Amino acid sequence: MKLIDIVNARGSLQKLAAQDLPLKTALAVVRTVETANSYLGFYGGEIAKFNPEEDPARLRELNEMEIDDFNPEKIAISTDLDGIRLSASDVKMLEPFVEFQ
Repeated sequence: MKLIDIVNARGSLQKLAAQDLPLKTALAVVRTVETANSYLGFYGGEIAKFNPEEDPARLRELNEMEIDDFNPEKIAISTDLDGIRLSASDVKMLEPFVEFQ
């Protein structure tokens, strides 16, 4: 998984975490979000070290960084669950993390 996939999914993961989900699913979401947050902290720290507009090559390198030790098991979420509100964009950003059934 590329670091930028985690960065792009940040808002959608937060939105998913705010939904009322079955307990097992909610626990899986929490675990994924906690791990993703450590990489988001790393990303933010690295971005703070340079100006992305002045060094687009460094930004591209950071964005394309492969995260080999973060291969979360896809979270199964039923599309039949009432009350879950996600946009089409959220669904797209969540594809690396969620299997909608």
